[in-house]
Amino acid sequence: MKKTLSIIAISIFALSFSQRNTNVEIKVDKDQIEKVYPKGLDKFKQDLAGNLQYTANEYQVLGNFKLNFNVEKNGKISAIKISPEVFDVSFERQMRRDFSRMAKHFASGQKENISVDLSFSRRYNSFDERARFTASNQ
Repeated sequence: MKKTLSIIAISIFALSFSQRNTNVEIKVDKDQIEKVYPKGLDKFKQDLAGNLQYTANEYQVLGNFKLNFNVEKNGKISAIKISPEVFDVSFERQMRRDFSRMAKHFASGQKENISVDLSFSRRYNSFDERARFTASNQ
């Protein structure tokens, strides 16, 4: 019984630290995006953040990045560049893949060079919120 309880306690403890919640903040020129992304700026931000969320959690990304890309006249995305360059090539490859999933949503007809500012941060509960949560459960 003690062994079972200790295994459960260790599992709960490990899972409480393994849950990561990365916040993806996106800044981009509204006029540029609305020319090439028919669903609008808010939908672009929502789609991009949703696509990058898993990668940001997986690689525990923190900090600011710039995503530059071209939308060709036929609606295809080209010249995807992430800066600053990172040491982990697989992270950059994964971000490109995540962004490429949005390619079908871009409109054709106009060539546009677009720059997107990405900021990755973590949300932590303050100590007061954790104390209040445990106090209310007793």
